[in-house]
Amino acid sequence: MECSQPGIIQDEELLAFLAGEPVRPVVQQHLAQCLRCSTRIAEYRELEHSLIQKFYRWDCPSNQILGEFQLGLLSDKLLVSVQAHLAQCVLCSAEVSTLTAFLASDPMLVERAAVQASSQNNHGGSRQAVKQLVEDLRERSAEHARRIIATLVPQQPRYAYQRHTAASVWPRRYTAEDFSISLQVERGLSRDDTIQVIGFVTRKGAALESLQGVTVVLTAGAAYTQTIDELGNFIFPAVQPATYTLELRLDDTTIVVERLPVDLQE
Repeated sequence: MECSQPGIIQDEELLAFLAGEPVRPVVQQHLAQCLRCSTRIAEYRELEHSLIQKFYRWDCPSNQILGEFQLGLLSDKLLVSVQAHLAQCVLCSAEVSTLTAFLASDPMLVERAAVQASSQNNHGGSRQAVKQLVEDLRERSAEHARRIIATLVPQQPRYAYQRHTAASVWPRRYTAEDFSISLQVERGLSRDDTIQVIGFVTRKGAALESLQGVTVVLTAGAAYTQTIDELGNFIFPAVQPATYTLELRLDDTTIVVERLPVDLQE
């Protein structure tokens, strides 16, 4: 896959855009149109996320601990430690605020979790109560989400002399109501047999950045999770060849791409 306009922007400008620095208007215009360059941005972001996961927020409490804090299930010693951390960490404070909003929507879940925890005599029981609460929240959310099966858009006819290879069936484009999902596969960056799945999502009448943060899940036994960036892109950098189900999980709607064959071979 090549750049649609080679040379129009420089690598330094891609890195500046990634860092949130001011760039020429043509850079943003090109990234919104060029699948190759927007994919490079997604790859850079994935590398950045990987480094963040390894080295960033290493001293933050786990999601489980924050959940127990919100439900009042921590020991006094751990409670003091978490409170001190929340006074300094904006990100953990934001997570607690988000959890508070979720719990406020259904107080019965909180009451049931507290009852389950109080019936246990050890900290393990509290953890199990919080885990069950999270599962209940997920189930309730899934029950109320509309599921829309995306439709594969037929490709344009090709010349008869072209060989029918794996490259001829990619990229694929799917539609679901006012959503359009373009998918491409390439060899993974590592030296194993993994594959990159690269996606670009648009919604008719909506700006690309309106989809930023939407969760994308790729499932085939194992589940991979990514989010859409401000340009409508997402990338799964290293998945095993298989037939997957891909889901875009919006607030009240889940868009499903069924039987997605992620493989570079026919």
